[in-house]
Amino acid sequence: MTDTEVATATEEQAPAPRRPWWRSRWLRALSWTGTAGVVAYTLIRLLGLETGWLLVTTIAFVPYFAAAALAAAGVQAAVRHWTALAVTGAAVLALGAVLLPRVVADETAEAGGTEFTVMSVNLYVGQTDLGKVVELVKERQPDLLSVQELTPTAAETLSELGLDELLPHSILEPDWLAVGTGLYSAHPMERIDTVGRDGIFFQIGAEVDLGDDAVRFMAVHTAAPASVERIPLWEKDFEDLPRPDGGAPWVLAGDFNATLDHANMRGLLADGYTDAAEATGEGLQPTWQPTEGYLDGLVKIPAVTLDHVLAETGVAVLDWEVLEKDGSDHAPVLARLRLP
Repeated sequence: MTDTEVATATEEQAPAPRRPWWRSRWLRALSWTGTAGVVAYTLIRLLGLETGWLLVTTIAFVPYFAAAALAAAGVQAAVRHWTALAVTGAAVLALGAVLLPRVVADETAEAGGTEFTVMSVNLYVGQTDLGKVVELVKERQPDLLSVQELTPTAAETLSELGLDELLPHSILEPDWLAVGTGLYSAHPMERIDTVGRDGIFFQIGAEVDLGDDAVRFMAVHTAAPASVERIPLWEKDFEDLPRPDGGAPWVLAGDFNATLDHANMRGLLADGYTDAAEATGEGLQPTWQPTEGYLDGLVKIPAVTLDHVLAETGVAVLDWEVLEKDGSDHAPVLARLRLP
């Protein structure tokens, strides 16, 4: 056998070079699967395609998903899957562009009208510490208070604790379970009949006389999209929320059961409202988290932002706070505003 034949035979018998572990087919397939999921979720968010219970509920967690997608991109970089990394990275940047305005304060609108403070509190079907609610009102002195999940017993207790003395004007629709709603004011007000209970919960609107100015205020509590049957009611509630019409400015405050990532909330803002939290660069502060979790509390649903104060465009947002919650799954929120 010649030297050439020996060399050829040796080459034929030599094993093929092993593929590096980071280029294994199963790892690449897993990487592409993750990228596909990130892209699909991002497109649903960007295009407002969330329909049905599953997508509506999961789209509430965009900030967490963006963080998870960024971590996935880091793994793809570690395993040198550059093509998938590029696609995942583009999706992460798109989600980042969506979230960035929530942490960058807007320029305050020029407004020379009356300054007033709005507070919203969800009473957790009357189970929150009602004494602490009254203490908050004493301390923060809101001009307008939106109360959700107001039971008849809670309404009586709040009155006994002195809330009527702090905010002497009120329009109340107490009811059992989470249905009841209340609107309290330091100023005279007149109920607006066009705003009522068309969904599951009462929602109360009123025109408030602030002295030199008037404002229209609504205590909001939209249906919770907690089941397939509730989704149409939730969507209808958003359709029925008042839009600016050239009259006294609207301010909406309460439990919207939606985040700024839901298409119906974005549509409402586009119709002429400013979210107070986003305007002040505090739009990622969560306001809601279930009080109980799974597996004896070891696993909890991540906290999200469901409570909002929306001010009609032109109303200046001076300040925003998420206050400490006590016994409720919702944190009270506070906004300081000034009319044009």
